[in-house]
Amino acid sequence: MNALALLTTANALLYLAAALFHSGVTRATLTIFPEPSPPASVAEGLIGAVLAVAAVMLFRSPSARLAWAAYIFALAGTLLGLSIILARGIGGPDLWVHFVMLAGLAGGFALLARARGRTGST
Repeated sequence: MNALALLTTANALLYLAAALFHSGVTRATLTIFPEPSPPASVAEGLIGAVLAVAAVMLFRSPSARLAWAAYIFALAGTLLGLSIILARGIGGPDLWVHFVMLAGLAGGFALLARARGRTGST
Protein backbone atom coordinates (compact mmCIF):
# COMPACT_ATOMS: atom_id res chain seq x y z
CA MET A 1 0.00 0.00 0.00
CA ASN A 2 1.08 3.56 -0.65
CA ALA A 3 1.98 5.09 2.74
CA LEU A 4 1.57 8.65 1.46
CA ALA A 5 -1.91 7.94 0.10
CA LEU A 6 -2.93 6.34 3.41
CA LEU A 7 -1.55 9.22 5.47
CA THR A 8 -3.21 11.76 3.18
CA THR A 9 -6.50 9.92 3.65
CA ALA A 10 -6.06 10.02 7.43
CA ASN A 11 -5.23 13.73 7.30
CA ALA A 12 -8.31 14.41 5.16
CA LEU A 13 -10.50 12.56 7.67
CA LEU A 14 -8.96 14.55 10.54
CA TYR A 15 -9.76 17.86 8.85
CA LEU A 16 -13.28 16.76 7.92
CA ALA A 17 -13.92 15.62 11.51
CA ALA A 18 -12.65 18.98 12.82
CA ALA A 19 -14.99 20.73 10.38
CA LEU A 20 -17.92 18.74 11.76
CA PHE A 21 -17.00 19.57 15.34
CA HIS A 22 -16.62 23.26 14.49
CA SER A 23 -20.09 23.20 12.93
CA GLY A 24 -21.52 22.28 16.32
CA VAL A 25 -21.76 18.52 15.97
CA THR A 26 -21.50 16.87 19.36
CA ARG A 27 -21.43 13.28 20.48
CA ALA A 28 -23.84 12.55 23.33
CA THR A 29 -23.20 15.24 25.93
CA LEU A 30 -19.55 15.72 25.06
CA THR A 31 -18.85 18.97 23.26
CA ILE A 32 -15.42 18.83 21.65
CA PHE A 33 -15.24 22.50 20.70
CA PRO A 34 -17.02 24.89 23.07
CA GLU A 35 -18.63 27.12 20.44
CA PRO A 36 -19.54 26.46 16.82
CA SER A 37 -17.32 28.37 14.42
CA PRO A 38 -18.69 28.45 10.86
CA PRO A 39 -15.56 30.07 9.36
CA ALA A 40 -13.34 27.38 10.89
CA SER A 41 -15.77 24.70 9.78
CA VAL A 42 -15.67 25.92 6.18
CA ALA A 43 -11.88 26.28 6.15
CA GLU A 44 -11.22 22.85 7.64
CA GLY A 45 -13.86 21.28 5.40
CA LEU A 46 -12.18 22.79 2.34
CA ILE A 47 -8.74 21.62 3.45
CA GLY A 48 -10.16 18.15 4.13
CA ALA A 49 -11.73 18.03 0.67
CA VAL A 50 -8.48 19.10 -1.02
CA LEU A 51 -6.55 16.43 0.88
CA ALA A 52 -9.20 13.83 -0.01
CA VAL A 53 -8.83 14.64 -3.71
CA ALA A 54 -5.05 14.39 -3.35
CA ALA A 55 -5.41 11.00 -1.62
CA VAL A 56 -7.59 9.66 -4.44
CA MET A 57 -5.07 10.86 -7.00
CA LEU A 58 -2.22 9.25 -5.04
CA PHE A 59 -4.05 5.91 -5.04
CA ARG A 60 -4.59 6.21 -8.80
CA SER A 61 -1.16 7.51 -9.85
CA PRO A 62 2.30 7.62 -8.26
CA SER A 63 2.75 11.30 -9.22
CA ALA A 64 2.88 13.53 -6.17
CA ARG A 65 2.50 16.94 -7.85
CA LEU A 66 -1.07 17.43 -6.64
CA ALA A 67 -0.12 16.13 -3.21
CA TRP A 68 2.58 18.80 -2.87
CA ALA A 69 0.02 21.51 -3.71
CA ALA A 70 -2.55 20.00 -1.34
CA TYR A 71 -0.06 19.79 1.53
CA ILE A 72 1.15 23.36 1.00
CA PHE A 73 -2.48 24.55 0.93
CA ALA A 74 -3.26 22.56 4.10
CA LEU A 75 -0.17 23.91 5.87
CA ALA A 76 -1.04 27.52 5.01
CA GLY A 77 -4.62 27.08 6.22
CA THR A 78 -3.57 25.29 9.39
CA LEU A 79 -1.01 27.94 10.27
CA LEU A 80 -3.62 30.65 9.68
CA GLY A 81 -6.06 28.84 11.96
CA LEU A 82 -3.40 28.30 14.60
CA SER A 83 -2.43 31.98 14.51
CA ILE A 84 -6.08 32.96 15.05
CA ILE A 85 -6.34 30.57 17.98
CA LEU A 86 -3.15 31.91 19.55
CA ALA A 87 -4.17 35.54 18.98
CA ARG A 88 -7.52 34.93 20.69
CA GLY A 89 -5.90 33.02 23.55
CA ILE A 90 -8.01 29.92 22.90
CA GLY A 91 -6.66 26.72 24.39
CA GLY A 92 -7.92 23.23 24.92
CA PRO A 93 -8.99 20.85 22.18
CA ASP A 94 -9.06 23.52 19.48
CA LEU A 95 -5.39 24.27 20.04
CA TRP A 96 -4.31 20.65 20.39
CA VAL A 97 -6.10 19.47 17.27
CA HIS A 98 -4.04 21.99 15.28
CA PHE A 99 -0.86 20.45 16.68
CA VAL A 100 -2.12 17.02 15.62
CA MET A 101 -2.89 18.43 12.17
CA LEU A 102 0.62 19.88 11.94
CA ALA A 103 2.12 16.53 12.92
CA GLY A 104 0.09 14.79 10.20
CA LEU A 105 1.17 17.37 7.65
CA ALA A 106 4.80 16.99 8.74
CA GLY A 107 4.54 13.25 8.12
CA GLY A 108 3.10 13.91 4.68
CA PHE A 109 5.85 16.36 3.81
CA ALA A 110 8.46 13.84 4.99
CA LEU A 111 6.97 11.13 2.75
CA LEU A 112 6.76 13.57 -0.18
CA ALA A 113 10.39 14.57 0.29
CA ARG A 114 11.46 10.94 0.52
CA ALA A 115 9.54 10.11 -2.67
CA ARG A 116 11.11 13.09 -4.42
CA GLY A 117 14.55 11.90 -3.41
CA ARG A 118 13.91 8.45 -4.86
CA THR A 119 12.50 9.56 -8.20
CA GLY A 120 14.17 12.95 -8.60
CA SER A 121 11.28 14.34 -10.66
CA THR A 122 8.05 14.17 -8.67
